[in-house]
Amino acid sequence: MKKLIMLAVMIEFVFVGISNAQDPNHHHKFDPNMFVGRVIVTKDTKGVVTAVQFESRRRGTYNIVLDAKGKELAEKMADKMVVITGTVAAKNNENWLTVEKYNELQRPPHHRHDPGDPNRPHDPNRPDGPPPHGHGDEGGK
Repeated sequence: MKKLIMLAVMIEFVFVGISNAQDPNHHHKFDPNMFVGRVIVTKDTKGVVTAVQFESRRRGTYNIVLDAKGKELAEKMADKMVVITGTVAAKNNENWLTVEKYNELQRPPHHRHDPGDPNRPHDPNRPDGPPPHGHGDEGGK
């Protein structure tokens, strides 16, 4: 009889654990004001920022509003992967993103940066296409 009661209690714990694991409130909700992507900065010949764009693989390209926060983003996060919280407005058939806050997206320490990665957004300051294989680290060959 004791074994039967213990078995019933164990089965109840298993079912309670499964139902808690399937609770939809434990999932992160989609935030329409959060964007993940790369900051692309365009400068004139004197080094003055003329435009800032934000490229997101999932959401497309946005122009950054160059207010104080937009200029700060350009200065500190050029060509970096970031998470931006902000608002979007459509003007002249283009999407404009007003930055409220941002953080650099940190890669795991074991992740090696590959400039030829096809998933990396295109940098307008880099010539088209990935560098040829064997270009760069050839050990003096």
